[in-house]
Amino acid sequence: MSKRLPKEERRLRVADAVSLGGDCIRSQVGAVLYDRRGRLVMSGHNGSVPDKPGCLEDNACPRGQLSYAEFPAGGDYSNCVALHAEENLLIHARREDLEGGTVYVTRAPCYRCMPRLEAAGVHRVVWRTAAGAVSRTLN
Repeated sequence: MSKRLPKEERRLRVADAVSLGGDCIRSQVGAVLYDRRGRLVMSGHNGSVPDKPGCLEDNACPRGQLSYAEFPAGGDYSNCVALHAEENLLIHARREDLEGGTVYVTRAPCYRCMPRLEAAGVHRVVWRTAAGAVSRTLN
């Protein structure tokens, strides 16, 4: 009989599934919010604003046209047409679900998203690295 996966890994796998909806040539990212009671309440993936040309399907993102050698990961996003997975999650989540909640994301949040998550009241953010799951307590 197989054992159940640890909670952190199960929730990161939900974020992995959400990332499949991402509309980015460079990286598909998913984020999921569990409220303070441990209920899955919201998800988000990266991509352009609804009804606007996107990257993966429409090839409409200037950043997406560049290789990692030309424009390394983690740099300035001013030439990107997408909202980040965390931003999409924050736009649609209820404040009462965010406060004290935990966000699981398929990669480390960028310098823009981490303070936005904190300002929204998120208590903890968890992401996977090569060494395993990493978490950061915000509030």
